[in-house]
Amino acid sequence: MKLSRRVLLKGAGGAALSLPLLESLGCAPATEPAEQLAKAESRQALTFPKRVIFFYTPNGNLFLPPTMDFTGSHLAPLAPYASKLVVLKGLDLLANDVGPGEPHQQGMALLTGRRLNSGNQVGGDGSLAGWAQSASLDQVLGNAIGASTRFKTLNLGVQSTQYGGTEVRTVLSYLGNDQPVANETSPWSLYNRVFSQLGADPFGVARLRQRRHSAIDFVKDRFTRLSPKLSRLDRQKLDQHLASVRDLESRLDNPAGAIGGSCAKPTLPAQFNLNDPANFGTIGRLQMDLTAMALACDLTRVVTLQWSASTNNRPYPFLQYDDGSGPKPILGDEHVLGHQPDTDVHAWGKLAVIRRWYMEQLAYLLGKLAAVPEGNGSLLDNTVVVWCSEIARGNTHSHRDAPFLLCGSAGGSWQTNRYLSYPGDVPHNNLWVSLLNAFGVAGTTFGDPMYCTGPLAGLA
Repeated sequence: MKLSRRVLLKGAGGAALSLPLLESLGCAPATEPAEQLAKAESRQALTFPKRVIFFYTPNGNLFLPPTMDFTGSHLAPLAPYASKLVVLKGLDLLANDVGPGEPHQQGMALLTGRRLNSGNQVGGDGSLAGWAQSASLDQVLGNAIGASTRFKTLNLGVQSTQYGGTEVRTVLSYLGNDQPVANETSPWSLYNRVFSQLGADPFGVARLRQRRHSAIDFVKDRFTRLSPKLSRLDRQKLDQHLASVRDLESRLDNPAGAIGGSCAKPTLPAQFNLNDPANFGTIGRLQMDLTAMALACDLTRVVTLQWSASTNNRPYPFLQYDDGSGPKPILGDEHVLGHQPDTDVHAWGKLAVIRRWYMEQLAYLLGKLAAVPEGNGSLLDNTVVVWCSEIARGNTHSHRDAPFLLCGSAGGSWQTNRYLSYPGDVPHNNLWVSLLNAFGVAGTTFGDPMYCTGPLAGLA
């Protein structure tokens, strides 16, 4: 059988391999063989998608250390991942510091970069507000990078419907003006929605995989017959293509699919009370386990994870604080604790325990992502986890000098292990522009253009 100068194999899912231009077959000779081989190898390497997780905790009150030394600070649990972090200090939620609502309500629109609409939802101080005015960043990114995934976004909560239902203090995500997205707060409902069909074959994927194997075998056979007729340089090129064929073949044999090799159907424990404050951390870890697996299986590339609701009138019975008379469970309302003056050492001592615990949960998520290998790195390297909150500090309700943490580099979009401090009046919308740009979305503004001056200086 005669072999054409270029053989193309293209199968389901868009996987493609082709025979390179070979001098021995009469194609134009390479002028820079080494450079061309390097480019060919780069093109054939398995690439992994970028992902983003917005990790929200309520009431602010995360006090940053002055440097990347996290010893003794709220960030101490993140010390093992310091090399993967960018700490951002001095950004202002300027767009959320105006308009209807009280500060906790206003700040919950931070992913939209715009103020709230007027409405009749009652805030903690009696202020009235409505829903946000535009689509949130997670939804914009989901539309941009989620076209090939089963879910454009996953919006998850951990006991986030604290006030008995969905209202402005219980959501982060918006499809558009006055279009809030309620969080999925049950790990079991999330599992049924996202993972129940994982491994099923309703569209004949197994048969398609068999046909692709047959096509690969055909091309490998033709490559083998051709090899003795080639020059040394052309054999090198052919070897590169054979390596790519073998890589594709191994990934076809993996029921997880083409993104990595760590996709597996997760398991959950028996259901328990989702409203019991004592189960807060257990629920959160289940949601994080499912998040990591959803990303590893490429079922989604955008996730929001909201811990509780803004103001967060909840106890932490599973945490303890020693006021000098021995350790006791933290049963007080966290929102009330955060209202106390700085001189109340016990209130702020309890808050320090709570904040450190939240950073332990963030470290748990980073560990789950770092444990998933992808190429020469990990799922964490190809992801950015953005920690954020709706206010900077509880007893001032300020939206100024709000800290942000970037965990992971979204596939090398910026250098990590850095501490960036801004002098003030730098809108947090600039950070959202930088995130959009990192995910291939062009533009110089996001949210309210009055409170955005372009990409965040010094990040990229």
